[in-house]
Amino acid sequence: MAAQHDAQRGLRRRPPIAATLLAAVALLSTPSASRATDWHVAAAATGNGSVEAPFGRLQDALNAAQPGDTIHVGPGTYAEGLRSVRHGLPEAPVTIRARVAREAIVTTPGTVLRVDHAYHVFEGLVFDGQYGAADAVILRDGARGFVLRDVEVRRSGRDCIDIRAPQGGLIDGALVHHCLWWDGGRLDAHGIVAGAVRDLAIRNTEIHTFSGDGVQVDPGRSAPGWGGVVIESCRIWLAPLETMENGIPAGVVPGENAVDTKASAALPRSSLLVRDVVAHGFRGAISNQAAFNLKEHVEARVDRVTVSRSEIAFRLRGGGSSPGGALVTVTNAVVHDVAVGIRYEDNIQDLKVWNSTFGRNVGAPFYAASSGGSVLDVRNVLVVGRRLPAQASGASNLAVGEGTFAGAGAGDYRLAAGSPAIDAGVAIPGVTWDRDGRGRPCGPAYDVGAYEFASGSSCAAPAPPRNVRVVGW
Repeated sequence: MAAQHDAQRGLRRRPPIAATLLAAVALLSTPSASRATDWHVAAAATGNGSVEAPFGRLQDALNAAQPGDTIHVGPGTYAEGLRSVRHGLPEAPVTIRARVAREAIVTTPGTVLRVDHAYHVFEGLVFDGQYGAADAVILRDGARGFVLRDVEVRRSGRDCIDIRAPQGGLIDGALVHHCLWWDGGRLDAHGIVAGAVRDLAIRNTEIHTFSGDGVQVDPGRSAPGWGGVVIESCRIWLAPLETMENGIPAGVVPGENAVDTKASAALPRSSLLVRDVVAHGFRGAISNQAAFNLKEHVEARVDRVTVSRSEIAFRLRGGGSSPGGALVTVTNAVVHDVAVGIRYEDNIQDLKVWNSTFGRNVGAPFYAASSGGSVLDVRNVLVVGRRLPAQASGASNLAVGEGTFAGAGAGDYRLAAGSPAIDAGVAIPGVTWDRDGRGRPCGPAYDVGAYEFASGSSCAAPAPPRNVRVVGW
């Protein structure tokens, strides 16, 4: 292919010698799409990686692949552990792609994939750790710019995906499940855990059946700190195990929280955005079990989230007598079938709860724990019940009956026609769309609760932003 391109260049006017040398240096230093190679892998093959004679092992293809190359993986089972070999480039990553999504299974007891190098893209593969005593997928500090797209990661005896401290990464369209660790009792095995990571996005992903947290950031509280983490359009859940799994008995709820944060007060404040996430099943494993356990030195924005069938929807924790507690804004949340909606602790400061709905079977919308000095800003909140809690006594908040909603019994908390919540709220500049992504206000004034009422009108507005680089608020 290179000779063909050289011949084509010879038909054109010859450039000056200096320009020719510069072009040659650029060609050698930066692989181009025209020089990229397609490698091929097929189960049980014994070839050299060509389409006619594929490799039989993925690692052989990784050993051969250069920046810009693509490895095409046929359906089947590959009993091996993989390890990256060399860096890709931002404009020329090393891509490993299943020909048929989730029909190429890479499996070994323990670590199935370890990435030490930058700019690798993995698409459509299944990584099965066979409940070995190691993290199934490890993305180390050097794995900046990694992409895991449409992958499945399962049956890890430790964390399913362990992200150390790379700068920049994307998990998109993944299924992460059965991350379970048992040693005479339940031990933490997280769906996704990260260290001092920056600019990490987890999108369109389902995470379930883990014995730690669905997503945990940074248990080591390590320097230089983490930030710019986005979790959006995800479903994170737990349920009692139907059968024994990796030693954990049937009937046990194995895990703790959907999202859990840790961050050192000695480092710059971390930043987290959770948006358009559904979480359920967080009860029965530990005391004060919460879907969202946001604590320590983090500033978190939680927007367009639904929590149900849990002990606590949001456990939000301040710094007590020391600095470094969480600063949290909750907007457009829908909470139902929980014992506690928002449990706030340790004199948390700057807790905002705006345009949210606390529906049926909420034992206490708010619960203060060691928080006599907390500062709460609660506006445009709807509560199903006869009276508002003291924390929501402001004039823009409403206590309503179930008939206010389109179908509260079925978990649908969109407003029904004639609801007293329509146009009854106050304008909040920080809330420009509702739980469905409809622009606010849809009418002369803000509606109260998580949804705007829009009978006969789409209230068209720009969709809520995506692919946001979150640095702070």
